[in-house]
Amino acid sequence: MLSRRTFLSAALTTSAMSFGMPFTSVRTAERYPNRLIRIIVGYATGGNVDVPARLFAPELQRILGVPVIIENRPGASGVTAAEAVVHMPPDGYNIIWATSASHSVSVVALAPLPFDPVKDFAPITLISEDPNVIVCTSDFPAADSIESFLAYAKAHPGTAIGTSGPATSGRFAVELMRPKLGVQLTVVPYKSTGPLLTDLAGKHIPLGIMGASTAVPFIKDKSIRAIAMTSIRRSRVLPDVPTFNETVSKGFDAVAWSALFAPPGTPAPIVDRLNAAMKEIAEVPAIKSGSRNPDWKCR
Repeated sequence: MLSRRTFLSAALTTSAMSFGMPFTSVRTAERYPNRLIRIIVGYATGGNVDVPARLFAPELQRILGVPVIIENRPGASGVTAAEAVVHMPPDGYNIIWATSASHSVSVVALAPLPFDPVKDFAPITLISEDPNVIVCTSDFPAADSIESFLAYAKAHPGTAIGTSGPATSGRFAVELMRPKLGVQLTVVPYKSTGPLLTDLAGKHIPLGIMGASTAVPFIKDKSIRAIAMTSIRRSRVLPDVPTFNETVSKGFDAVAWSALFAPPGTPAPIVDRLNAAMKEIAEVPAIKSGSRNPDWKCR
């Protein structure tokens, strides 16, 4: 996956490349922003990527003083939107709310990609980290502990587990479970998290894996149950759910992340302006304390 170190290294590289910008780029940066900004989201409306983007957009509009809208371009786990943004003008008016699916897992799952996830984007900020949670139907027979879940999975190789797509951090976590935990689950990729939650609630599939912030209300209303987190530490939004790391596999870590990118060549002053705005938004009390919010990392 794209590590935090790699992300920040890419950000530093982008800043370094901005020295010696042409005069026209300097003038563009000085006037920025003076018109509508589009945040491109590579997933459908109402999903676990679209919702936080729409949470941030009004605040970004307030800080920057120009209209900010969300444009959904779903397809190929975010790759369709990312490819489009690569070819957009590097002026800060078209930016992408990207994820670990489009810029990390897809490198393997959907190779070859039509872009380089590091070289072809100007990083603005790492927005959030959202640990995955393994969930099950309300009547799954081995949900009382991680140990009983693993024992069941080993006794029933090939048990189906749904993911929100073919190239997601959840899919990566399941693949990591094979060598780390010795279980063989059959991945069933859905088009998005919504249909997966519907099938779990209807008991059409026994297991699923998704971002913790998305699963919270369904766990609380007991339509599904939580078994384990795939992060190093427990989730802020699901503090009672144990991790593989603390129980059976030290160092097990597979989280989803989201980040804001601009097209390659975007002037550093524009990147810095957007970065500062995102940091400010992450500290807004209503956003910072939201019960379903992932761990905001804007920096």
